[in-house]
Amino acid sequence: MDTIITIQKPRASRRLITLWSLLGLGFIACYYPTFQWLNYKYSTPDSYYSHGYLIPFVVLYLIYVKKKDLREIQLSSDISGLYTIIFALLIHILGVFAEISFVSGFSIILYLAGCSLYLLGTKFTKHIIFPLLYLVFMMPIPDEYLNIIALPSKSLATWFALQIMDLMNITYIREGFSIKLANAIYIVGTPCNGLRSLISFFALGILLLYFIRVSFWKNVLILTIIPFMAVILNGIRIAILLLIAQKYGQEAASPESFLHDASGLFVFVVGIVIMIIAVKVLYGKKSA
Repeated sequence: MDTIITIQKPRASRRLITLWSLLGLGFIACYYPTFQWLNYKYSTPDSYYSHGYLIPFVVLYLIYVKKKDLREIQLSSDISGLYTIIFALLIHILGVFAEISFVSGFSIILYLAGCSLYLLGTKFTKHIIFPLLYLVFMMPIPDEYLNIIALPSKSLATWFALQIMDLMNITYIREGFSIKLANAIYIVGTPCNGLRSLISFFALGILLLYFIRVSFWKNVLILTIIPFMAVILNGIRIAILLLIAQKYGQEAASPESFLHDASGLFVFVVGIVIMIIAVKVLYGKKSA
C-alpha cells in the first residue's frame, strides 16, 4: 500500500502541474490580443480606466489576506469548471469575430472562475468569488454606453461650477461648454465629465464596503452617495480651473498643464476622504 501511495502522489502532482500549465498557456495565447486592447484602453490620454493596471494587484491582495482560510480548504475538482472554461472561450471567440473587445475582456473573469472550479474546487472558489468579480473594474465599458451619462454628468458639473463662480461674483459668459472669462476662454472638455472619478470612486467604495461588511441597505446608501459626490467634486474642480484660467491665463488651466492634472488628483484624494468620513458617520464603531 505504501508503494502505491508514493507512486500515485507524484502522478497526481504531475497531472495537476500539467493542467495548470496547459490552462495558463492557453489563457495567455487566447487572450493576448485582449490584453493588448486593455493596455490601449488604459493608456490613452482620456482613458476612464487608467486605474485598470492596479486592479490585478488589488485582486491578488484580496486573495492573499484570505490565505489562512484558503490553506484549510481541502482542494478538489468540479467538472462544472471545465464547462465554464469552454463557455468563456466561446464568448471570447464570439467577441473576437464580432470585433467586440469588451465581450472578450469580460470572458476573462469566467475563464478564471472556471479554472478555479476545475483545479481548486467549489469551496475554494466560493472564498475567492469577490476578488474574481472585482476584476470587473479593469474591464472597460464601451464609450458608446458611457457617453449616455457623460453629457448629463458634464452638464451638471459645469452648472455647479458656475454656481460657485456666481457666489464669487466673477463675470463670465457661457456658450454651451465654452466659458468666456475676462482674461481667458475655458472649454469644458470630455475629460471633465467626471466619469473617470465616478468609476474610480465606485471601485474604491465597493472595496471599502467589502472590508466593512455591514447591512445591505447601508451599503446601498454609500453607493448612492458616490454619483452625487463625483458630480459635485468635478464641479468644484471645474471652478478651480476657471479661477486658474482667470488669474494665470488659459494655458495654465489647459489639459496639458500641471495644474489641470493636480486638480484631478485633488478631487480624487478629497473623494477618498469623504467616503471614509461617510463610513465613520454612518457605521460608527463598526467601521473601525
